[in-house]
Amino acid sequence: MDFALPDYARIKDHRDLSHIPGSYGLPLIGETFSFVMDPFKVLDARYQKHGPVSKTNMTFQRFVVALGPEYIQQLMLDREQSFSARMGYNAPLGDFFAGGLLMKDFAEHKFHRRIMQTAFKTDAMRTYVELMHPIIDEQITKWGEQEDFHFYPNIKTLLLDVGARVFLGMDLGGPATAALNQDFLDMNAGVLSLIRKDWPGLLYRKGMNGRRGLEKFFVGLVPQRRGASGNDMATLLANERTEDGDYFSDEVVGAHLIFLLLAAHDTTTSTLSMSVHYLANDPAWQERLREQVRGLKKPHLEYDDLATAVSDLDHSFKETLRLNPAVPMLMRRTVKEVELGGYVLAPHTMVQVSPLYTHRMEQWWSNPHSFDPDRFAREEHKQHNFQWVPFGGGAHKCIGLHFADMLYKCVLSRLLLNYRFSYAKPDQFAGKIQHFPFAKPMDNLPLRLERLSRGSLCAADSMS
Repeated sequence: MDFALPDYARIKDHRDLSHIPGSYGLPLIGETFSFVMDPFKVLDARYQKHGPVSKTNMTFQRFVVALGPEYIQQLMLDREQSFSARMGYNAPLGDFFAGGLLMKDFAEHKFHRRIMQTAFKTDAMRTYVELMHPIIDEQITKWGEQEDFHFYPNIKTLLLDVGARVFLGMDLGGPATAALNQDFLDMNAGVLSLIRKDWPGLLYRKGMNGRRGLEKFFVGLVPQRRGASGNDMATLLANERTEDGDYFSDEVVGAHLIFLLLAAHDTTTSTLSMSVHYLANDPAWQERLREQVRGLKKPHLEYDDLATAVSDLDHSFKETLRLNPAVPMLMRRTVKEVELGGYVLAPHTMVQVSPLYTHRMEQWWSNPHSFDPDRFAREEHKQHNFQWVPFGGGAHKCIGLHFADMLYKCVLSRLLLNYRFSYAKPDQFAGKIQHFPFAKPMDNLPLRLERLSRGSLCAADSMS
């Protein structure tokens, strides 16, 4: 099925927000830099001064910012199909994720989402768990041998290897995959470029060259997997067919693979980094999680353990994402006139809602800035259906949310059984956090790893 470029995608942003309270900040750059440094502080000051709906200017775009779960609900459910995700993300991400699920709207989005459904069904997920364990074990076991251990670059490498195996059915190593890794890093760097022109010498050009390298690799991979058997996502997606029985094109499948690998890798890297950051600061919670995993009396988590057998681990995952959602701002653009918070927005108006702010609102959370996984046992998050939304909601709810949950638990459980970890430096918890494009400690999280003896883990672990 072919989808023509919608008319609304040809029209520039509507920039007259004079009837909305607020201010645009500094000329051109607006509130970009202050927001990047401390997004909650900027949003809270805006909320206290102007109320839940206000206007701002960031990264050369004028936005309406709507703060609170009710606005997230309105944009995510979008029952009248008033909000375009494609145009919301077009300026920052359109070049990099062209053809990906993020850049699809309405019927087209529903059609393309079907391509991925087999790859995220239960049978496939069970297989992914088994594919992950050897990679996780091999790398985590070696971490204790490093004298100057920093968690962030190590978990980034581990998850890239997991992604190569699970998503692509290949092992990293050799010049081809080294080039793939570099393209991956270059594209991520380009996403942060302020000057968004594909011109020689600019960071954006480097990012786009990385994207072009990834596209060449992925589009070339798809025909190799046609008709083949395999448990990796590339093979599953390559063999998906339309309702007419035709394969999806190489270009369509390649674009979806790029988006899936990049989105899954960076978001889970961020979540594990921030979780370990909090647990290094909270030895009691760290030990509590370790004892729960030990209590299973098995060397690895199995797929059936993930839903209910490790409730504390599950709550730590949810709490980390509450404090540092992988996507701090959800972006849309109106495709028709719509009312938001009592204000009428013209078509083609940019709108942002914020999981990051909603996740820390005192109206909804007790001690909202503290790390308290037990709040999910108390069901604080159930006061509003869109109060905890790290994976979005509605038609665009993240298709990989269960995969992220599974990967987090498999990795963190092995880390807990292998090591007791603590900060490498005094006052490290108070260090600066990078918020964009994904949260992480700016010092890359140096840690001391105390290797736990095999006998202290559990009797079953001696079988591994």
